[in-house]
Amino acid sequence: MAQAPLRRAAGTNGKIATPKAPEDEATKCSYGALINCSDFLLSTVSMTVTDLTEKALAPLGLRLRHYRMLVLLYLEGPQGQSSLAASLQVDRTTVVALVDFLEHMKLAKRERCEDRRANIIALTEKGEAIALEALARARAMEAEIFSPLEPDERDALRSLMTKLIVSPGPLSRALNET
Repeated sequence: MAQAPLRRAAGTNGKIATPKAPEDEATKCSYGALINCSDFLLSTVSMTVTDLTEKALAPLGLRLRHYRMLVLLYLEGPQGQSSLAASLQVDRTTVVALVDFLEHMKLAKRERCEDRRANIIALTEKGEAIALEALARARAMEAEIFSPLEPDERDALRSLMTKLIVSPGPLSRALNET
């Protein structure tokens, strides 16, 4: 759906008027003109999804950053710290802190590889079990969060977000700077 252009409305002392969001009871909100700003919508969804997912993971002693590494290791198997940093789009120092946490929780372990200067990070049995539980919790939260959307709308949203991240442009450049 195309977004209506911003325009200066007559009698508003030069203030910009934006199209109003539908005002039936199901869609009424108090965000006013911000509802038409993509940056506001994306950041609001992002912050809210992060908060709700972290609440779902909290009983497992995990934050979202730990969950992401745990699931990456579960789905893709043992990896080097550099590979984890690239996949998670974080610096090596952050990876060390995440691995330290997972190791402390007995969810992951460092293993020496042929290059004695590097470590391979692997999940423990406990880590695999917690990864499965965390995935189930996160998927249940995701299903609840996106329940107002039809399955094809969820697929379209995921596809559009992926396109923004992987296509040449400011988002992919910013992500590749880490």
